Parts: sequence; structure tokens; C-alpha cells
Amino acid sequence: MKMYRKDLDALKGFAIVTVVLFHMGLLKSGYLGVDVFFVINGFLVIPSVIKKIEHSDYSFFGFMEKRIIRLLPLIVLASAISLGLGYFLMLPDHYENLAQSVIAGNFMSENILSAITTKNYWDVVNEYKPLMHLWYVGILFEFYIVFPILMLVANKCAILLKQDRKKGMVASLSIFTVCSLILYVLPFVSITDKFYFLHYRFFELGIGGLIAIAINNRAGLKITSSSVVQNIITCLLFVVICCSIVNVLTGNNIQSNKVIGKVYTGSNGMPFSPQIALLLTVVLSAIVVSFKVEKNNILNSTILAWLGKMSYSIFIWHQVLLAFYRYSISYDMDVVAVILFLLVTLIVSTISYYLVEKKITTSHLSFASWAVAALLVILPSGYLFVHAGVVRDVPELGVVKGTEHRGMFGEYCDRVYSYKEFPSEKNRKYNVLVEGYSFGRDFANILLESNYRDSINLCYAFLLEDEGVLEKAKNADYIFTFRAKEDVPKNLINSLSEKQKIFGIGTKNYGSCNGIIYKNRYESDYFSQSAQMENGYKALNDEWKISWGDDYIDLLTPVLLDDKHVRVFTDDNFYFSQDCRHLTQAGARWYANVLDWKKYFSK
Repeated sequence: MKMYRKDLDALKGFAIVTVVLFHMGLLKSGYLGVDVFFVINGFLVIPSVIKKIEHSDYSFFGFMEKRIIRLLPLIVLASAISLGLGYFLMLPDHYENLAQSVIAGNFMSENILSAITTKNYWDVVNEYKPLMHLWYVGILFEFYIVFPILMLVANKCAILLKQDRKKGMVASLSIFTVCSLILYVLPFVSITDKFYFLHYRFFELGIGGLIAIAINNRAGLKITSSSVVQNIITCLLFVVICCSIVNVLTGNNIQSNKVIGKVYTGSNGMPFSPQIALLLTVVLSAIVVSFKVEKNNILNSTILAWLGKMSYSIFIWHQVLLAFYRYSISYDMDVVAVILFLLVTLIVSTISYYLVEKKITTSHLSFASWAVAALLVILPSGYLFVHAGVVRDVPELGVVKGTEHRGMFGEYCDRVYSYKEFPSEKNRKYNVLVEGYSFGRDFANILLESNYRDSINLCYAFLLEDEGVLEKAKNADYIFTFRAKEDVPKNLINSLSEKQKIFGIGTKNYGSCNGIIYKNRYESDYFSQSAQMENGYKALNDEWKISWGDDYIDLLTPVLLDDKHVRVFTDDNFYFSQDCRHLTQAGARWYANVLDWKKYFSK
């Protein structure tokens, strides 16, 4: 019989608190709590699997069945509740995204979906996804599949080579762990890959497992130092994870880490890089779990241990609650909202732990039962996915049920990709080159909706630096680019004739999520609502306006109501944007009518 480790539950309790605070925007480095979970999982699972394989007592399917029954029930319940709430609250594009996450989550593959779609974990769009955090379960589940297979192969090889089976498996584990660590520290690997894929995360679980094996063998670490030393090491771990805390007592609203993923990519306000912080977290966690805990150790905390026992329930439900709060109530959280959210999360998680985790998952319902339950939420999700999340007409987005199709919103923005070249034969129209990511394509659509559409030959380029674009620029009468003036390639500037003109396209933003607006669709003041502009957009607009001077096309000022709030609807009651950034056709038409085109085409 295994000895209960209260300290491990307490460590999990601390880790889940940091994860929750991170998602709330109160702890910038709280994401490191997930890495603590990886170490603990490796510590608990790896030696057990190796021991059973060594004694020929391992059943892969039996092991996986237990893992699935442990993980799947809460995912199924969270998926079903999210689909139910989403039906009433979500706009089509967001509901389609939720349907994707339900399908991926129930197949334990949300990490793969996220890597393919949003890519950046810190993108603001993720903060409105109730199930986006299931990427962690995806990595963990893939580990449960891959690791035993690797050990079974290593065991077979040891038998064939007539070597010690356990030593062969441990040696293989060590090699895989080192290889994973090398992959993680490689500078040319994308942040997305490092975050979402198992082979970059394997070393975290592997280190936890190797520590456990060393302790069990009494051949390695077995730290029996004083409680003072133990507490110092534990506090160091706490400091690494909690080195950047937002002061919630100032009375200011709290916003989460939604700007460009600075937390993970380098400039997170920490005294060391995020990669070093992660490695420190893994190492310190491994040391902490190796302690023979003294009575007065910090991790003897009963409260933390209680939270640790419920950590999976807390992990599942906190993001569901937080995403729907942000989606339909407010992105900001004042002190009262923070307290209420934490209280509700604790209540829901407690109910979930005692009524689901402790009862259903361990007794009455089999793997087959939960597989059927998962299928029952996957099937309607598949339907919603195919039908682009449309469950009703949304006139303000131009959506009519029955005519929808997947990708219909991005399709409008991306139609300008077809404008690749200027006509080979000269005509009396202006040659207009538009450059710059999706905001550049938005401006091209504005041009196509304007009265000048029949007077121009439009050509779109993703980047001015791309091959062949400079040659196209030489043939352009007018160039519109989405960037600061100083970022325009000097060779392009130097190649322009006096007759050619170049203009800067401005940035734009219509809030962070239309869900907050949409929930009031039955109210009389629905179309008079405004949105709080995301941080940074006005400052960038002002900076570029100075950079370009009179040659700047300001798209933000026309919708500004004050320094913080913007219009959401056009004069004829259509959303400017379905995702708060890219224009709908109605939004493009509005700009086409309000912009002073003579100011640009008369030059």
C-alpha cells in the first residue's frame, strides 16, 4: 500500500492557485504551475509503469482505461455545459471555435488543435474559449500513450540483449528526457511547438520520474535535510513562480496577459528569461518532491493539500467560468469580481470533486459509458462545426441560418488574395498596391467597396519584402502599407518617382469580444452600445499618425467616442467587425463612404 504524501497534494494546491491567478491576470508567471503538475505526474506515474512492466504485470489497455476514466468525465461535463451556455451567449464564429474544442478535448487533443489554429497561447481569442486549457490534458494523455510504449520497447530490447530490464528502461527514460530537454532549449524551435507538443515537454515528466526512481532505489536523491532547508527550497520555488504579482488592492481593474504573449517569449518583467524560469521550476519541483517531509514543512498545509486534492476539478471549471464571465459580462475584474469568481470556482469545484471525481469515476460508470457520453457531446459539436456555429439568424452580422458555411467571415477578408498582379496591358486606371497582413487586406476591401473600385487596378502583397513585390511597387501609382513609415524598406522609398505616392494604413480595434455586446441583443439600446478599446491600439495609432503625417489613413479616429471607447455598429446597425479586429463587409462599406478619397488620389 502506497504511503499518502500530503506534501504532494499541497504542492498541487499551490500550483493550481498560481494557474488560476495567471488566467485571471493576477500572476504573470503563474503559468509555471502547469510545469509543477508535469513533474508531479511524472513522479507518480513513471515508476509505477516501469515496475509493472518489469514484473510482467502491466496491461496497456487497463492502464489507459483508468487514465481515461480519471480524465474524461469532467471534460464531458464541462463540454456539455459549455455547449449549453454557448447556445444562448455566443456568436457563430466563437460557437464554432467552441465546437472544435469540444471535439478535440473529448479526444484529448486540444493541444494539437491549438497549435494548428490560434498558435499563440496568449492570443486574446483564447481567453474567451472555455476549453482552451485542455491543451494540458492533451499533452498528459499523449504521455500516457507514448511513455508505456517506449518502456515496453526498451524492456523487449533488454530481454533480447540479456540485460537488466529495469536498468534498460531507466536508461531509455534518461535518454528520452535528455533529448527532450535539448529540443526544448534549441533557439530555432518555435514557441508554439515548445508549448503545445509532448516531445518538448517530455523532460518535465521524465525528470519527475527519474527522481522517484532514484528515491525508490535509494541510489540517488533522498533528501532528509532539516525543515529549514526544505522550506528555503520550497520558498525558492514559490518565488520563481510568484515573482510578478499584480497589486489587486489598488482599486484598478485587472486585465490578463493578452498582449502578444510577452510572458513566455521574453519580456515578462521577470529577472530572468521565461525559459530559465521554466527550467528552474522543473528542477526545484523535482527537489521538493524528493524531500522526506518534516512536520513543520510549509507543504504540510492542510488548506493547500485540500486544494491539491481538488486540483483537477478546479483546473477544469475555473477556465469555463472565467471565459463565460469575460465573454458575456466584462473583460475587466475589480476586487469584488475577483473575490466572487474565486468563491464560485471553489464551490463548483468542490461539488464536482465530491460528486464526480470521488464517486462516478471510481465506481458505477465504465469506460464504455463515458465513451458514449463523450460521443453524445461530440456529435452535436460536429454539426455545429460544419454549420459554422450558426444556430439562429444574426442580421447584424449578415448571417442567415441555412446559408452559412465554414470560414465565411475570414473568406471576405481573404478574397483580396486573388488580386496578385497588375494587368499586363496598360489601361487608364490607377495601379494601386496594398500591403500588410490581414489589416492590409481589410483596407483593400475598403477600396473595393468604394466608388474608386472601377478606377483602380488592385494588387495585394503580404509583405513589401517578399520576392517580386518591389517590382510591383515600381509599377504602382499608389502604395498603401500597414506599418510605420520608418519600417518601409529604404530601397523602395529610394526607387519611387515623384509621381508615385505611398500612404500608411492605420490600425483599428472594436473592443475585445462582441459577446459582451451580443448578450444585450433583446434590449432597446442594443445598437447604441460601445466597446472599450483594447490597450495599445490608440497609442500605436497616434505613433503612426506622427510618423506618416498627412500621408496617414486613420481608421481608428472615425470610430472613437473617447480615448477608451469605440463604436461597435455602423450607422445601419451592422457590426464593424465580427472578431473586433477585421472588418465585415458592412464595416468596409462604412469606411468606404466616410474616407476622403480625394485626399489620397488627388496627390
